[in-house]
Formats: sequence, C-alpha cells, structure tokens
Amino acid sequence: MNGEYEQLIRDAFDGLGSYSKLANGFRLKSRHGQTCAVYFSGNAPGNAVEIGLAPTALAPLLGRTRGELAEWLGSQPAAGRERTVSGQRGSYPVGLAFASRRDLSAFLAAWEAFRHSRGDAVAAAPGGLLATRIEKAAQDAGFDRTPEARDGWLVFRATAFAEELGVHALAADAFRVGFSSTAWAEKVAADCGLPLSRSTGGWLALVDGVAGYAALHDLLQRAGTVARLLAWEGAAAFRRATQGLPATTEAERLTVQRVGQDLFRQALIDYWQGRCAVTGLDIVPLLRASHIKPWADCATDAERLDVFNGLLLAPHLDALFDGGWIGFDDAGRVIVCSGLSDAQRALLGVDAAWRLRGVADRHKAYLAWHRNRWNRSRRSG
Repeated sequence: MNGEYEQLIRDAFDGLGSYSKLANGFRLKSRHGQTCAVYFSGNAPGNAVEIGLAPTALAPLLGRTRGELAEWLGSQPAAGRERTVSGQRGSYPVGLAFASRRDLSAFLAAWEAFRHSRGDAVAAAPGGLLATRIEKAAQDAGFDRTPEARDGWLVFRATAFAEELGVHALAADAFRVGFSSTAWAEKVAADCGLPLSRSTGGWLALVDGVAGYAALHDLLQRAGTVARLLAWEGAAAFRRATQGLPATTEAERLTVQRVGQDLFRQALIDYWQGRCAVTGLDIVPLLRASHIKPWADCATDAERLDVFNGLLLAPHLDALFDGGWIGFDDAGRVIVCSGLSDAQRALLGVDAAWRLRGVADRHKAYLAWHRNRWNRSRRSG
C-alpha cells in the first residue's frame, strides 16, 4: 500500500523537486530548498501518511505567494489532524496527515485544482514597466518581431526560426513561459534547471514558477539560443561561408573543410553550453567537437554539420569515442567496449557511470550508427 500511496503523491507533486528516498518515505528538493517530505511510518496513531510542506520553497514553483499557499494548505482538513512532530518532520511550516486513501485522494484532487487554477482567465498579460522589461529581454534573445498580447500572454516570435514563446505573469515576481515545441521546451528547461509543467491553452509545453525577472531573462536568452540551434541549417551556413573559396587542391579542400568544422564546433559549444556533454568540464579550449558519424562517412553537408551529429567532449572521452572504445545508448548511458580489460579501464579512467547530459530524439539515429559501425568493426576484426 505504501508504494501505491507514494506513486499517487509523486504524480501529484511532479515538477516540485528532485526525489530522494527516506527510510520511511521520501523527500523532494528544488533549487529553492526542500519542498516536502512524506512519511509512511513513524506517524501519529491512525495516520497512514504524513506530509511536511515548505511554502517558501514551493511558492516560486507554483507561481503563488508564500502567504497564499500557506493559507490554502492551512484550510485543508488534513492540516487539522494530529501528526508526529520530530526531527526534520517538525521543521516544516505546514503539516498534513491522512487516515486513508480516500482522504489522500480527496486532498490530491483539491491540490490539482489549486495548482492549475491560475489559468489565462485569472492572470493578465504583463503590462507597463514589467512588459517593457520582458520585451527588452526577448529582443536581446533574438525575438525580433513585434510582440503580441494574446489571451493573457505576451507572445514573442523571431525571423530566424518558426517557433513562438509566450510569457504570462503569475505575480509581480513569478512567470509562466509557454513553448510551441515540446523538444524546444525540454532542452531549455533542462539547461535552466527548471521543471516542465503540463500544457494549457495553445502551448505544447510550459515552464511554471520562473521566480524573478533575472531567472526569466536567463530563460529567454537560452530559449533564443536553443531555437536558433534547432532551426540551424548547417549546410546553408557552410555554403555561405565558403562561397568563392577554391577547392581544387588537397590543401584548398582542407581549408574549406576547416571552415565547416569551425562552424560545427561553435554550434556544439552553444548547444552544450561550453561544457563536456558527459563530465561537464567547462574549459572550452580543451573540449573537442566530436562527430558521432564522422565527416568522411556523411553523405551530405547537412549530415556533416548537423548539431545533433556531434558531442562536445573532453579530450580523453573524444579519443575513446572516436576509436569506438566507448559509445552511448539511446538513454545516454555509456557502453564500454568488451576489448578493454578491467585494468585497462582503470588506467584510462573509464567510469561506468558516465552518461550524456541530455539525448534528443535527433541524436539517436547517429548514436545507433556509431554503435553499429564499431560492432561491425569488432566482428570483422
């Protein structure tokens, strides 16, 4: 039964922090602090579940004020039940207790309605000075078309890409951002360390609880960069950059290829935010723009310069990956060649916990090509 309760609560509290297990329950923690702790044992008599909640950490994620959230939680029947007060459990400003699944389900239904009740009809599009500041941040991020007020949102578009983005003010210092593409939203949210929320209205994906103008500014900057990368036509950029360059001799062809590789490297630096795709190493001059499917094996310039056909890697990982000693599965987990002994792996510093910091759908065909190439090579060898 505890497992069933846990799944219900985790589904309802999705996006409110990273999960960690407790001996008698679990807790969630966001960048604003620990948001909640849930206990299935050690409770006051008659309580199947006890939950400690922290409105201060939760409010920015929900686009609410701390007082508003605390008031709503305090009005729930579960807040009136006696609960165990000891250790970390007692440090939460708001505590809830449930005697049965029916009690818990009733609260979670009310929570769901409360969490998503600040829809477009409630909050207005930003206005005045705030709207001006948001528009300036969007323009700096490359959203160069005239913004549009639409159903409580400020909507931004760009001439460089087709996607559009909306900003909705939940409070003076909290924002909701809507995205017209799920893949775009997933990448931006992951890069900014913010949780994705359910879609509403005309948006395919949302980021809720963007706390403060500075966080919104950073998110818009990243959104503009990622949108340009997703729309980037590397082959067209390559043709423009090499137009008129001779390519008759081998030296001239190498010069042209170097132009393409420089474009490719800069795109990977932007995509991976100047950090190794596995280790997070951020010394950019050391990092290698590693093709997944090598330049010579690509059939077209579009493949050669596709940002999803590359990984930004630390030098030792680049050498291992390029030589087929390691690969990555579709979830980003490292695959180590069986030809390396345990002693050799240790000497090379190969870590079985290595994992790509993000795998988009458009990476997967290239990763599969890399795995198949080296599988064939090992067998033929």
